[in-house]
Amino acid sequence: MAFASHYGARLLIVHAFELTRAAVEAELLGHAQSVSRKDRQSRLEAVAAKAQRAGITADTHLVEGQPTPAIVAVAKQYAVDLLVLGTHGIHRGLNHLLIGSNTEALLQSAPCPALTVGTHVLGGVNLNLEIKKILYTSDFTKEAAAAAPYAVLLGKEFGAPVDVCHLLPDSAIHNFGVQKQLASDYCEAIERIFPGAGGDWRMPAYRLERSGLAQQILERARTDEAGLIVLGLKTESHLGQHLHSNIVYEVLANAVCPILTIHANSRHETEVTARS
Repeated sequence: MAFASHYGARLLIVHAFELTRAAVEAELLGHAQSVSRKDRQSRLEAVAAKAQRAGITADTHLVEGQPTPAIVAVAKQYAVDLLVLGTHGIHRGLNHLLIGSNTEALLQSAPCPALTVGTHVLGGVNLNLEIKKILYTSDFTKEAAAAAPYAVLLGKEFGAPVDVCHLLPDSAIHNFGVQKQLASDYCEAIERIFPGAGGDWRMPAYRLERSGLAQQILERARTDEAGLIVLGLKTESHLGQHLHSNIVYEVLANAVCPILTIHANSRHETEVTARS
Protein backbone atom coordinates (compact mmCIF):
# COMPACT_ATOMS: atom_id res chain seq x y z
CA MET A 1 0.00 0.00 0.00
CA ALA A 2 2.85 2.39 0.81
CA PHE A 3 4.53 1.91 -2.58
CA ALA A 4 1.20 2.16 -4.41
CA SER A 5 0.40 5.37 -2.55
CA HIS A 6 3.83 6.90 -3.23
CA TYR A 7 3.81 6.18 -6.97
CA GLY A 8 0.08 6.58 -7.58
CA ALA A 9 0.00 2.97 -8.72
CA ARG A 10 -2.87 0.54 -8.98
CA LEU A 11 -2.73 -2.14 -6.28
CA LEU A 12 -3.70 -5.65 -7.37
CA ILE A 13 -4.31 -7.95 -4.38
CA VAL A 14 -3.95 -11.56 -5.47
CA HIS A 15 -4.69 -14.78 -3.63
CA ALA A 16 -4.08 -18.18 -5.21
CA PHE A 17 -5.72 -21.21 -3.66
CA GLU A 18 -6.60 -24.85 -4.21
CA LEU A 19 -9.98 -26.11 -3.04
CA THR A 20 -10.26 -29.28 -1.02
CA ARG A 21 -11.95 -32.24 -2.68
CA ALA A 22 -15.01 -31.70 -0.49
CA ALA A 23 -15.30 -28.07 -1.57
CA VAL A 24 -14.95 -29.00 -5.24
CA GLU A 25 -17.71 -31.61 -4.91
CA ALA A 26 -19.93 -29.13 -3.07
CA GLU A 27 -19.58 -26.61 -5.90
CA LEU A 28 -20.26 -29.20 -8.57
CA LEU A 29 -23.30 -30.65 -6.84
CA GLY A 30 -24.71 -27.36 -5.61
CA HIS A 31 -23.86 -25.30 -8.71
CA ALA A 32 -22.76 -22.52 -6.38
CA GLN A 33 -19.61 -21.19 -4.78
CA SER A 34 -18.31 -23.09 -1.77
CA VAL A 35 -18.03 -21.48 1.66
CA SER A 36 -14.24 -21.70 1.31
CA ARG A 37 -14.22 -19.69 -1.92
CA LYS A 38 -16.63 -17.09 -0.56
CA ASP A 39 -14.55 -16.67 2.59
CA ARG A 40 -11.37 -16.04 0.61
CA GLN A 41 -13.09 -13.49 -1.62
CA SER A 42 -14.56 -11.73 1.42
CA ARG A 43 -11.14 -11.41 3.08
CA LEU A 44 -9.59 -10.09 -0.14
CA GLU A 45 -12.30 -7.47 -0.47
CA ALA A 46 -11.73 -6.39 3.13
CA VAL A 47 -8.05 -5.71 2.37
CA ALA A 48 -8.98 -3.85 -0.82
CA ALA A 49 -11.51 -1.74 1.08
CA LYS A 50 -8.80 -0.69 3.54
CA ALA A 51 -6.57 0.41 0.65
CA GLN A 52 -9.43 2.24 -1.05
CA ARG A 53 -10.21 4.16 2.14
CA ALA A 54 -6.60 5.35 2.04
CA GLY A 55 -7.15 6.72 -1.48
CA ILE A 56 -5.44 3.84 -3.31
CA THR A 57 -6.93 2.25 -6.41
CA ALA A 58 -7.15 -1.41 -5.41
CA ASP A 59 -8.58 -4.49 -7.11
CA THR A 60 -8.74 -8.13 -6.06
CA HIS A 61 -7.99 -11.26 -8.03
CA LEU A 62 -8.91 -14.66 -6.60
CA VAL A 63 -7.32 -17.35 -8.73
CA GLU A 64 -7.60 -21.10 -8.39
CA GLY A 65 -4.47 -23.18 -8.90
CA GLN A 66 -1.00 -23.85 -7.55
CA PRO A 67 0.31 -20.59 -6.05
CA THR A 68 3.49 -20.03 -8.06
CA PRO A 69 2.23 -20.54 -11.65
CA ALA A 70 -1.11 -18.92 -10.82
CA ILE A 71 0.42 -15.73 -9.38
CA VAL A 72 3.08 -15.49 -12.11
CA ALA A 73 0.32 -15.79 -14.73
CA VAL A 74 -1.59 -12.90 -13.13
CA ALA A 75 1.60 -10.82 -12.91
CA LYS A 76 2.20 -11.33 -16.63
CA GLN A 77 -1.44 -10.74 -17.55
CA TYR A 78 -1.47 -7.35 -15.84
CA ALA A 79 2.17 -6.50 -16.68
CA VAL A 80 2.86 -5.65 -13.05
CA ASP A 81 5.87 -3.49 -12.19
CA LEU A 82 6.48 -4.82 -8.67
CA LEU A 83 5.57 -8.04 -6.89
CA VAL A 84 5.23 -7.67 -3.09
CA LEU A 85 5.53 -10.83 -1.01
CA GLY A 86 5.66 -11.86 2.61
CA THR A 87 8.25 -14.48 3.50
CA HIS A 88 8.71 -16.89 6.39
CA GLY A 89 11.92 -17.64 8.22
CA ILE A 90 14.09 -20.60 7.31
CA HIS A 91 12.82 -23.89 8.68
CA ARG A 92 15.70 -26.13 9.64
CA GLY A 93 15.65 -29.87 9.08
CA LEU A 94 15.44 -32.28 6.18
CA ASN A 95 12.34 -30.78 4.58
CA HIS A 96 13.97 -27.44 3.83
CA LEU A 97 16.37 -29.19 1.46
CA LEU A 98 13.54 -30.71 -0.55
CA ILE A 99 10.60 -28.31 -0.55
CA GLY A 100 10.99 -24.59 -1.19
CA SER A 101 8.46 -22.02 -0.05
CA ASN A 102 6.00 -20.37 -2.44
CA THR A 103 7.90 -17.12 -1.98
CA GLU A 104 11.16 -18.72 -3.03
CA ALA A 105 9.62 -20.20 -6.17
CA LEU A 106 7.93 -16.90 -7.01
CA LEU A 107 11.20 -15.00 -6.73
CA GLN A 108 12.77 -17.34 -9.26
CA SER A 109 9.83 -17.04 -11.67
CA ALA A 110 8.74 -13.41 -11.26
CA PRO A 111 8.64 -11.43 -14.52
CA CYS A 112 9.44 -8.23 -12.61
CA PRO A 113 11.34 -7.04 -9.50
CA ALA A 114 10.03 -8.40 -6.21
CA LEU A 115 9.87 -6.77 -2.79
CA THR A 116 9.92 -9.22 0.11
CA VAL A 117 8.92 -8.41 3.66
CA GLY A 118 10.14 -10.92 6.23
CA THR A 119 9.03 -11.76 9.73
CA HIS A 120 11.74 -9.55 11.28
CA VAL A 121 10.53 -6.37 9.55
CA LEU A 122 8.56 -4.06 11.83
CA GLY A 123 4.93 -3.50 10.88
CA GLY A 124 2.93 -0.30 10.93
CA VAL A 125 4.52 1.37 7.88
CA ASN A 126 3.32 4.91 7.26
CA LEU A 127 1.75 5.40 3.83
CA ASN A 128 3.99 8.45 3.43
CA LEU A 129 6.81 6.14 2.42
CA GLU A 130 10.30 7.16 3.50
CA ILE A 131 13.51 5.30 2.79
CA LYS A 132 16.45 6.88 4.58
CA LYS A 133 19.24 4.58 3.43
CA ILE A 134 19.68 1.85 0.82
CA LEU A 135 22.13 -1.02 1.06
CA TYR A 136 23.18 -2.41 -2.33
CA THR A 137 25.32 -5.54 -2.53
CA SER A 138 27.43 -6.57 -5.50
CA ASP A 139 29.46 -9.64 -6.34
CA PHE A 140 30.51 -8.26 -9.75
CA THR A 141 28.03 -10.48 -11.63
CA LYS A 142 25.46 -9.59 -14.30
CA GLU A 143 22.73 -10.17 -11.72
CA ALA A 144 24.24 -7.57 -9.41
CA ALA A 145 24.69 -5.16 -12.32
CA ALA A 146 21.02 -5.55 -13.27
CA ALA A 147 20.04 -4.54 -9.74
CA ALA A 148 22.26 -1.45 -9.60
CA PRO A 149 19.97 0.93 -11.56
CA TYR A 150 17.16 0.24 -9.12
CA ALA A 151 19.37 1.15 -6.18
CA VAL A 152 20.38 4.38 -7.95
CA LEU A 153 16.86 5.41 -8.92
CA LEU A 154 15.32 4.64 -5.56
CA GLY A 155 18.13 6.52 -3.87
CA LYS A 156 17.38 9.57 -6.01
CA GLU A 157 13.62 9.17 -5.60
CA PHE A 158 13.77 9.19 -1.80
CA GLY A 159 16.89 11.32 -1.35
CA ALA A 160 18.52 8.34 0.34
CA PRO A 161 22.26 7.56 0.26
CA VAL A 162 23.18 4.22 -1.31
CA ASP A 163 25.81 2.25 0.58
CA VAL A 164 27.60 -0.15 -1.74
CA CYS A 165 28.91 -3.49 -0.46
CA HIS A 166 31.28 -5.40 -2.75
CA LEU A 167 31.95 -9.10 -2.34
CA LEU A 168 35.56 -9.49 -3.35
CA PRO A 169 36.85 -12.52 -5.25
CA ASP A 170 39.51 -14.53 -3.43
CA SER A 171 42.24 -13.14 -5.71
CA ALA A 172 41.49 -9.56 -4.63
CA ILE A 173 41.10 -9.93 -0.88
CA HIS A 174 44.70 -8.93 -0.10
CA ASN A 175 45.51 -7.02 -3.29
CA PHE A 176 44.45 -3.36 -3.22
CA GLY A 177 45.44 -2.85 -6.86
CA VAL A 178 43.13 -5.64 -8.01
CA GLN A 179 40.37 -4.27 -5.79
CA LYS A 180 40.70 -0.80 -7.30
CA GLN A 181 40.73 -2.11 -10.87
CA LEU A 182 37.76 -4.38 -10.21
CA ALA A 183 35.74 -1.51 -8.76
CA SER A 184 36.70 0.73 -11.70
CA ASP A 185 35.68 -1.89 -14.28
CA TYR A 186 32.42 -2.47 -12.45
CA CYS A 187 31.66 1.24 -12.34
CA GLU A 188 32.17 1.46 -16.11
CA ALA A 189 29.82 -1.49 -16.60
CA ILE A 190 27.18 0.22 -14.45
CA GLU A 191 27.57 3.41 -16.46
CA ARG A 192 26.95 1.48 -19.68
CA ILE A 193 23.78 -0.03 -18.27
CA PHE A 194 22.62 3.14 -16.59
CA PRO A 195 24.30 6.39 -17.73
CA GLY A 196 24.48 9.00 -15.00
CA ALA A 197 24.65 6.51 -12.16
CA GLY A 198 27.48 8.47 -10.58
CA GLY A 199 30.82 7.40 -9.19
CA ASP A 200 29.77 5.86 -5.89
CA TRP A 201 30.30 2.40 -7.33
CA ARG A 202 34.07 3.02 -7.40
CA MET A 203 34.28 3.55 -3.66
CA PRO A 204 32.25 0.90 -1.87
CA ALA A 205 31.25 1.71 1.67
CA TYR A 206 32.01 -1.84 2.74
CA ARG A 207 33.89 -4.84 1.43
CA LEU A 208 32.46 -8.23 2.22
CA GLU A 209 34.27 -11.52 2.74
CA ARG A 210 32.94 -14.87 1.62
CA SER A 211 32.89 -16.36 5.09
CA GLY A 212 29.67 -15.48 6.90
CA LEU A 213 28.48 -13.40 3.96
CA ALA A 214 24.78 -13.39 4.84
CA GLN A 215 25.51 -12.33 8.42
CA GLN A 216 27.74 -9.49 7.18
CA ILE A 217 24.93 -8.12 5.00
CA LEU A 218 22.37 -8.47 7.79
CA GLU A 219 24.68 -6.76 10.28
CA ARG A 220 25.36 -3.90 7.88
CA ALA A 221 21.62 -3.39 7.41
CA ARG A 222 21.06 -3.32 11.17
CA THR A 223 24.03 -1.07 11.94
CA ASP A 224 23.22 1.42 9.18
CA GLU A 225 19.47 1.28 9.82
CA ALA A 226 18.95 0.59 6.14
CA GLY A 227 15.37 0.98 4.96
CA LEU A 228 15.89 -1.24 1.93
CA ILE A 229 18.35 -3.85 0.67
CA VAL A 230 18.80 -4.24 -3.10
CA LEU A 231 20.09 -7.58 -4.39
CA GLY A 232 20.60 -9.25 -7.74
CA LEU A 233 19.05 -12.71 -7.78
CA LYS A 234 20.69 -15.53 -9.69
CA THR A 235 18.28 -17.86 -11.45
CA GLU A 236 19.24 -21.39 -10.55
CA SER A 237 18.41 -24.95 -11.48
CA HIS A 238 15.23 -26.56 -10.21
CA LEU A 239 17.19 -28.19 -7.40
CA GLY A 240 18.94 -24.93 -6.52
CA GLN A 241 15.59 -23.19 -6.15
CA HIS A 242 14.87 -25.34 -3.13
CA LEU A 243 18.11 -24.96 -1.19
CA HIS A 244 17.52 -22.53 1.65
CA SER A 245 21.24 -22.57 2.37
CA ASN A 246 21.58 -20.09 -0.49
CA ILE A 247 22.93 -16.77 0.84
CA VAL A 248 20.16 -14.72 -0.73
CA TYR A 249 17.45 -16.72 0.97
CA GLU A 250 19.17 -16.52 4.33
CA VAL A 251 19.21 -12.73 3.98
CA LEU A 252 15.57 -12.69 2.85
CA ALA A 253 14.49 -14.74 5.86
CA ASN A 254 16.34 -12.70 8.48
CA ALA A 255 16.52 -9.10 7.25
CA VAL A 256 15.09 -6.34 9.44
CA CYS A 257 14.07 -4.30 6.38
CA PRO A 258 12.36 -5.08 3.06
CA ILE A 259 14.48 -6.48 0.23
CA LEU A 260 14.18 -5.68 -3.47
CA THR A 261 15.40 -8.53 -5.68
CA ILE A 262 16.02 -8.34 -9.41
CA HIS A 263 17.23 -11.10 -11.67
CA ALA A 264 19.15 -10.38 -14.87
CA ASN A 265 16.47 -11.68 -17.23
CA SER A 266 13.74 -9.49 -15.74
CA ARG A 267 11.73 -7.78 -18.46
CA HIS A 268 12.42 -4.45 -16.68
CA GLU A 269 16.19 -4.75 -16.87
CA THR A 270 16.57 -2.06 -19.55
CA GLU A 271 13.28 -0.25 -18.99
CA VAL A 272 13.88 1.41 -15.64
CA THR A 273 12.65 4.99 -15.29
CA ALA A 274 12.50 7.25 -12.30
CA ARG A 275 8.74 6.82 -11.97
CA SER A 276 8.24 3.15 -12.93
